[in-house]
Order: sequence, then structure tokens, then C-alpha cells
Amino acid sequence: MDIESRLAAIEESQREILKLLSKGSNSLPMTMGLKQAAAYAGYSPDHFRRLAVEQRIIPFARPSGQQKGKLLFRKADLDKFLDSSTKGEKELKQSGRKRKSKNIRLW
Repeated sequence: MDIESRLAAIEESQREILKLLSKGSNSLPMTMGLKQAAAYAGYSPDHFRRLAVEQRIIPFARPSGQQKGKLLFRKADLDKFLDSSTKGEKELKQSGRKRKSKNIRLW
């Protein structure tokens, strides 16, 4: 093989690699299980299950349709939850009583 044919083969393989990379840019699936969704959101699986099942903060689906079973989460719902939770953190005020001023004046 001469140099020209080798360069053409290399360019073709680079095009194929770029096609695969552009198609597979989103490596996460559209639906996730509990552990994968918790890792995506940055929570422990137990806390994430409590947020979804008990507090009904995160939308989920159960394919079995029963009260117990596997939980599935959509990536779009998780992104919406994460966006709203980061916005909520900025708007929160400190709870509790106000501290006394350091500049206390007596009469």
C-alpha cells in the first residue's frame, strides 16, 4: 500500500469515529434505575428513594404497577428536579432567630 491509500483509510476511520462520538454524546439512557439515578443526582440511593417515594418530590414510575417494585426515573425529570433544587438553594433564607447585634448601646 502506498502512502495515499493509507492516508485515505485513516481519514475514513476518523470520519467513522467522529460519527460515533457525535451520536453517542449522551451516554446516559433516557430511563434509569434507582442506583443509577441517585448517582446521577449525587444522592445516596436510600435518601433518593425517600425523596421519590415518601416525599413525592421526584417523579418516578413502577413498571410492575404494584406498590413495591423497581423504580424507574426519566433523565428529563431528574434534570428538572436538579435545576429546581439549585434554584431553591439560592432563594433560601437562614432559618432560626436573628442574632443580636454586636453594637449594643446602653441608653
